[in-house]
Amino acid sequence: MCCKLNSIAEVKVSLNSTIAAFPIDLAEIIQDVNVHSRFELVNQIQKRQEQIIMQLCGPKYSREHSFKFKRAGSYTKKLTTPLGTVSFKAQKVRSPADNTVSSPILECLSIKRRKYSKDLRMKLAEYASKMSYQDASIEFETATGIHVPKRTIHSFVQEIAPKLLRANNAQNHPAEETKAETIMGDTTEVRALRGREMNMVHVLISNSGELLHIDVNEEWPSRKAETLISDNEPGLTNAISAKNRQICILHALKYLLFTLWGEGMTKDERVKVEAAVKQALFTLVNSTKKHHKDKDKTQLQKRIHRTLRRLSQIAKELNEDGYLRAAEFIRKNAKFMVTFAELALEGIKIPYTTNKIERLMGEVSKRCKHKWMHWSTQGLKDILTIVLVRYTNKQLYEEFKKAYIHNTIT
Repeated sequence: MCCKLNSIAEVKVSLNSTIAAFPIDLAEIIQDVNVHSRFELVNQIQKRQEQIIMQLCGPKYSREHSFKFKRAGSYTKKLTTPLGTVSFKAQKVRSPADNTVSSPILECLSIKRRKYSKDLRMKLAEYASKMSYQDASIEFETATGIHVPKRTIHSFVQEIAPKLLRANNAQNHPAEETKAETIMGDTTEVRALRGREMNMVHVLISNSGELLHIDVNEEWPSRKAETLISDNEPGLTNAISAKNRQICILHALKYLLFTLWGEGMTKDERVKVEAAVKQALFTLVNSTKKHHKDKDKTQLQKRIHRTLRRLSQIAKELNEDGYLRAAEFIRKNAKFMVTFAELALEGIKIPYTTNKIERLMGEVSKRCKHKWMHWSTQGLKDILTIVLVRYTNKQLYEEFKKAYIHNTIT
């Protein structure tokens, strides 16, 4: 056994000493493959170009006059792609009719007056939607060895975002009038370019999660809806003409406690009020969930009535104790806190909170609310368009990417 182990050890030593004489630089192989890929790219471009020129001008040195264009020399065109920067000869042609000169290959590739390919532009715009422009430049250079300045990346976002928003709006706002739906809306603030100014971001989504509207520093759009779910923001509720309204019960509870704090109620008393309102509302939530299973309308109707009576009683007690604003808030909005249960009686299921859009607004915060960031109105709208469309409709986003890269959209 000992001899056998020694022989195995000798083989291992012998093998290690032998392969040490044949070092392989993996990085060099990768770089070489990348270089050859660029050569192949240039070859393919020039091959396609020659086919186009032959159709436009005919064979070189041909004296036939049946072709509408004449060869007019060439120049070196540089193009930066995900493979790196490539150079090729761009053939020019002249039109005898008006004596204009153009480069057909640039038109066909959609790179006229462009230094960067569309796939690279799309990739960097996506990088910028996930990190700062400076970080996007650094990370992309680290990954590919290609340096693209952050201002150039910003120009890519400016170009791509409006087209993406039009594609999203075309899908979610068809030309034909459609049935009003359940929608959610929310607002968030993001720092503006000037020190203490804030950008107001408005977002609307459908109940199924599609992005219906995004704007910065604009009024809410006038719109019809079957049901509006919100945090009771006045600007939104005034702009949306909705048959039904549901106030997020978590926001309602938060606003009530804030109002009680402003009116001087002690913490211990606020805890008691919070417990009472929570018990009333979340008992109704549980009854509504049960109703969706057993379809017992009578029990749910009774629970809705008991909930409204309990909220009215709490408002009356607060009013007697001198907390007038809090009492008024409950009286005015109690009926909007139970809409989700009333619609359940009709077989309609809607959320009783705005958690879905709050999660979406978290994407806004993640990208745009770092303390050192300051945004212009258009710059913020552009970057949020990419962030929110990608988050709310991945299929549309991927289809847009393909269409943009393959030049099937303008």
